[in-house]
Amino acid sequence: MIKRVLFYSSIKDKELFYIQQFYRIDIQILEGIGYKVVLSNRISDAWKFWRYDFVFAYFYRYAFFVALIARLFGRNTYFTGGIDALDRNLVTEKEYKIQKWFFKMCYYLSKSCIIVSKTDDKNVREIIDGKKLSYSEHTIDTHMFACDIKEKENLITTIAWQATEGNVKRKGVDNALRLFAKMLQITQYKDYKFYVIGKTGAGTIYLKHLIKELGIEESVVFTDSISEEEKVDYLKRSKVYFQLSIFEGFGVAALEALCAKNIVIHSGKGGLSNPIYNDGIYVDIDQPLKNMFEQVMEGLNRFDNVRLEQAHESVCINYDNERRKEDFRRIISE
Repeated sequence: MIKRVLFYSSIKDKELFYIQQFYRIDIQILEGIGYKVVLSNRISDAWKFWRYDFVFAYFYRYAFFVALIARLFGRNTYFTGGIDALDRNLVTEKEYKIQKWFFKMCYYLSKSCIIVSKTDDKNVREIIDGKKLSYSEHTIDTHMFACDIKEKENLITTIAWQATEGNVKRKGVDNALRLFAKMLQITQYKDYKFYVIGKTGAGTIYLKHLIKELGIEESVVFTDSISEEEKVDYLKRSKVYFQLSIFEGFGVAALEALCAKNIVIHSGKGGLSNPIYNDGIYVDIDQPLKNMFEQVMEGLNRFDNVRLEQAHESVCINYDNERRKEDFRRIISE
């Protein structure tokens, strides 16, 4: 009999299971292993124990209650997802203590906690260094991003869900646009276009006000929601990708851009501190814009095609979905 997995995350709209790439990929991997995936964004779904054999839960807050109910019916729970609130540099002491409590409770209820970044692993092991901790970084379908550097266009991209102003600020899209405005003043980049990819919303309004202030309306394009194929096409055509996040659980979009032979300009925060992102340009986002711009230009001036090809090969070897599929087979069968 095919085993059924209750795939839970406390999102407001199930549409995000199809929009957010880390959800999409994990769902596809679980289905590829042979599980029937039941999507859920409601804690009450856990009471329907006859519909699932185990739980695969994202994040360590509301998922605790799902795991608690599942435990009552003898169902195991596997937790995963970034844990930004365990970084003392990002949250208040109160928020940290709350997240610390939730993580401990989730750990005790779990069959395994699948940690996805080196930063999270370090933060978690300061709390618990137990046998139920597993490690598996996010992966992508690397075959989709094969491209020829010679066919690149003068495009810069970033991917961000723009439903809220807070999220585009967290993703650093505003700082990326400020840096882009300075790049346009340099002859080499004066005809570049900046594509902001992702569902538009309140965050888009904030960004459009900023773009008007910067006087770069003609150089910025908002794509709104697009298909996976269109997104991949943009990444394969673009030369530079920005991910200046204040915190990033792992950075699947940045990984995709790296695989598509983009120069990835990133903040090194959270999952972006993972070694694979050494193949991009690190920018200290806690510095003034002038200093950030100097870091960007210094990095761009020393990049060459050989380095981009090497980065692509590294992603293909270490971050293809087949690797995470093997991780899941091992972890879930234990």
